Amino acid sequence: MQYYVGIDVGSVSVKLCLIDENGNTVRQDVERVSTGPRSAVQALMSRLLEETPQDVISAVGLSGSASSAIPAELGWATYSSSLAIASGVLHSHPDARTIIQIGGQSSLIIELEDGLRKPWKVESNPLCAAGTGRFLEQQAYRLGISMDDFSMLALRHEGAAPRIAARCSVFAKTDLIHLQQKGVSVEPMLFALCESVARMVGSFKKGPFTPPIFVVGGVAANAAIIKALEDVISTRNEAPATVTVPENYLYTQALGAALLTVGKRSDSILLETPDAPTQYFHMPPLETVDSSAAPAQPVVTERCVGYLGIDIGSTSTKATIIDETGQVLTKHYLMTAGRPVQAVKELFSRLLDKGASRVEIAGVGITGSGRYLVGSLVGADLIKNEITAQTRAAAELDPEADIIEIGGQDSKLVIKRNGVVVDYQMNKACAAGTGSFIDELAEMLGVRVTDGQFARLAFDASYTIDLGTRCASFMAQSVARAQQEGIPLEVITSSLAIGIAKNYLSKVVENRRLGERVILTGAVFYNQAVVSAFQRELPDTHLMVPEHKEITGAIGAALLARETMEGRPSSFKGFQAVIDADVALSTFTCKSCDNNCTISRMQIPGEKPTFYGSRCDRYDAAAGHARQRTPFDDREDLLFANATGTDGSTGPTVGIPRALLVYDFAPLLIEFVNALGARPVVTGRTTADIIARSTELAYTDSCFPVKLVHGHAAHLADADYLLFPSAIRLGLMEGPESQKYACPLVQAAPYIIRHAVDLGDRLIIPTLDFSQGDEDVIRNLEDAAVAMGYSRERGRSAAVAGLKALESFRNKQMDNGRELLEELRRSDKLGVVIFSRSYMSQDAGANLGIAEKLAQLGAVPIPLDYLPLEEVDPKAYQDRPYWAYEGKFIAAARLVSENPQLYGMAITNFGCGPNSFMLRMVHDIMGGKPFGQLEIDEHAAEAGIVTRLEAFVDTIVGHAKSGEVVLVDPKDIYRGIGVLSKSDRKLLIPYMS
Repeated sequence: MQYYVGIDVGSVSVKLCLIDENGNTVRQDVERVSTGPRSAVQALMSRLLEETPQDVISAVGLSGSASSAIPAELGWATYSSSLAIASGVLHSHPDARTIIQIGGQSSLIIELEDGLRKPWKVESNPLCAAGTGRFLEQQAYRLGISMDDFSMLALRHEGAAPRIAARCSVFAKTDLIHLQQKGVSVEPMLFALCESVARMVGSFKKGPFTPPIFVVGGVAANAAIIKALEDVISTRNEAPATVTVPENYLYTQALGAALLTVGKRSDSILLETPDAPTQYFHMPPLETVDSSAAPAQPVVTERCVGYLGIDIGSTSTKATIIDETGQVLTKHYLMTAGRPVQAVKELFSRLLDKGASRVEIAGVGITGSGRYLVGSLVGADLIKNEITAQTRAAAELDPEADIIEIGGQDSKLVIKRNGVVVDYQMNKACAAGTGSFIDELAEMLGVRVTDGQFARLAFDASYTIDLGTRCASFMAQSVARAQQEGIPLEVITSSLAIGIAKNYLSKVVENRRLGERVILTGAVFYNQAVVSAFQRELPDTHLMVPEHKEITGAIGAALLARETMEGRPSSFKGFQAVIDADVALSTFTCKSCDNNCTISRMQIPGEKPTFYGSRCDRYDAAAGHARQRTPFDDREDLLFANATGTDGSTGPTVGIPRALLVYDFAPLLIEFVNALGARPVVTGRTTADIIARSTELAYTDSCFPVKLVHGHAAHLADADYLLFPSAIRLGLMEGPESQKYACPLVQAAPYIIRHAVDLGDRLIIPTLDFSQGDEDVIRNLEDAAVAMGYSRERGRSAAVAGLKALESFRNKQMDNGRELLEELRRSDKLGVVIFSRSYMSQDAGANLGIAEKLAQLGAVPIPLDYLPLEEVDPKAYQDRPYWAYEGKFIAAARLVSENPQLYGMAITNFGCGPNSFMLRMVHDIMGGKPFGQLEIDEHAAEAGIVTRLEAFVDTIVGHAKSGEVVLVDPKDIYRGIGVLSKSDRKLLIPYMS
């Protein structure tokens, strides 16, 4: 009898299936890819040939993402993944119609109509780890959960699970941190992760899933994933759905490859050639630095007075006790593991073991992502954001030095001049350049970071390679590819150390200028290879690494507490009291308004419950969240003043989605509808329901605001018509170099939603092009009126009325702006101008209430159009201000830079092309003045936004006290490239002319 081998060469593991000529499975085996796919295949074939004579094996069939690594001269047959998977499932289940495969770094859906006799459809995941087994491994690792326990714990959860981002594994981490801060237990978080994978896989295809449905691949072993898939498919199919996991789910693709090879012959069965030589460019190795440094573990031996600092981070929890001189008496560091309350109790137990009971705690300061929850638990005297705490700690080492801090999920940069913080930056949603980035990739390699193994391997490398400066998930693919190509482990670890430095410098530092001295802080700098990598990337900078680098945030919190107590008694509850506290955490959704905030409730016996998570003062006013009215509320009242319609109107209802440029032109559209005699219906602020509906309907990978149009339009299902214009140019053309264009996606948005939301002829799309004045706009609005059944004459009259309403709105807006700036001048407050298109700055539901949060922190949020923008000529800075908002940003940047009471905060969105260069230009025009930046989309976590806003306000307060103002000459700005030195300008003059 002849036998046939099928091999599935995946990115994470290689599977082998041996069958006889009748298709019966004889042997199955698996080997994890470590040094390369050829080595894994060699290992499998060697074990096979120990038990099976070589002469009875006729042929070998290959499939899988890394099958191209096997030499073609062996004559092994090669099959696509979809063909091999389908063949493997159909062998035992010929009635299969839908097959879902979820592997280590790839997922796909195969839709069959009649087995392999008719063409089949295949949809797969993009180049990202989301929706794969690697995604789950990454999240389980940071939560401290083994994959063996993952499914069991996830299935313990009952009821609705919190929503975790499905699009990106890095965004999922941000959501997990947000849930940790609220005290959510690990079981619902794990099931939420399963749901996110299921949603991601479900998003690969449109329409219902045709049963019978089968799931294969390594992730099929996770019963919680199967349950989540059944829920997602049942919702999509609008009927209960059952998902079947076949017995040989792990080896299905290998089985299919073997079945397809029956009757064929291979030239050779043996694979003796080594993995193909690498094509990577070899770069110099890391220079060895002192690797003997180990964390000091001081113990308190005598009674004294001290101050407690706690840093409850996304990945780790740290605490220290300092004496009255600021010296560290003792400290401890442990992993948060998704359980902040338990982590603090464990932390306090370890501090007691180190003599903490001998210290009279005179003050407690707390920082980190979970500071509010833990602050109430322990009785904190001071709660501060991480940047302020890190800056205070670093001042003890060198008050003039800049600070690079790398945490588990966040990375921070603080730039100081003359001892004053003049700029800061945090990583955005990306975890590249953070501690978890290197921890997870090291875990993928089977290398330990905490005991120095990583650094030892890195310094043993004879060369390094470039793994790129990309998202952590893509870097994982680069590492897997390097393994598959046989790159030595030492070289990969060394190159990863360089990767974290390059990622940090490209994503956090960007084009900012570091000073001559920089402090490196964070536990990641115990890894001497990372210190060496930063020194290599910053050769002209003096780098300093503190002795207690892993707890500098906690030290800073303790120092701040010491400086603010002023003899007051501490509110600290005591170490043992916190350890013994019976803490009950629960969550619920507040339905009092459209925000639908998820509220966390912490109850300790004998104490009043503490609430977190509301955007108003309904629950947590004590935390400083009392409702604040801002200038954005005034602008919104003007913008939608007549949105309720005219009394007695009997005409059709005309829905206006509150999205995109409606936030600029609402008075025009609303008055146009009113003047026709129709009834305007404007959607409300963006809510969680609208965001969820938007992400379901938006199939294009667009920015967040364009997605939101879908949800708002869908909420107008009962309107007779929808009115949503295509805005082309937003003002008078000032020559071919300045046409004031709207973004192309914004221009196309109404045509996109017509099909995505199935609006058909109900959607009326007038074109708004103000480049030649108002007449063209009036004619297009006339056409819109005719489409709704009105006469052209009435349409013209209504259009003119709408334009008058728009002019009135703009005049009132300018009056409000003048009054606000004059009021600010008479006060000692600082104003923060929001650099954003109005559809993000004005929509509190989309931007997580940024204006109100700034007001709660003591700053005055100012709409962009409240400034006298007409006083500045944008062409003095940019010879071709192409976009309408580009001109506004340039003018506002100049006005902010020269007013000592004004600062700028940009709100942008992932995927915004124009902002990628416009905001760089704004930053340059600011001349070194702090300029905050927030990137927001449907995955943004409110807690992270609050941290950045708190840090920004602390920064501008310090900068305002310093009195430092640097005005930039317009000729030093060249098309957003950056502020140029005189020598640079000389070099560019020939090209500029």
